[in-house]
Amino acid sequence: MIAFSARDWAATALFLTGALVLFVVAVVISNLFRVVTSLKDLVDGITSESVPLIGEVGNTVRGVNKELERVDSIVGSVQRVATNVEVISDTVQAAVTNPLVKMLAFFAGMCSASRRTSR
Repeated sequence: MIAFSARDWAATALFLTGALVLFVVAVVISNLFRVVTSLKDLVDGITSESVPLIGEVGNTVRGVNKELERVDSIVGSVQRVATNVEVISDTVQAAVTNPLVKMLAFFAGMCSASRRTSR
């Protein structure tokens, strides 16, 4: 039988501890590699889905801008029509109100005169 000295036992224990540490480090590195690979796949998936979505959002924004330009031109047209209606209304009011007031004043005077003469 081979006799082991305390130095041999210490060297064996140190070797086994180092081997165990190396095994644990290898397992941790292997798990980290799987996590990093999984994370890379996740980022690639998100990128492959988000880039087309960003393109679609850009197309939607361009479409909305075109529609806003159309609505802006429609609002401008409505403002011009409202201004024209206001001008026409003012013109009709000026053209009708003055003669109407004069006619009502004339009839009021006629009624007042006919009442005075009939008494």
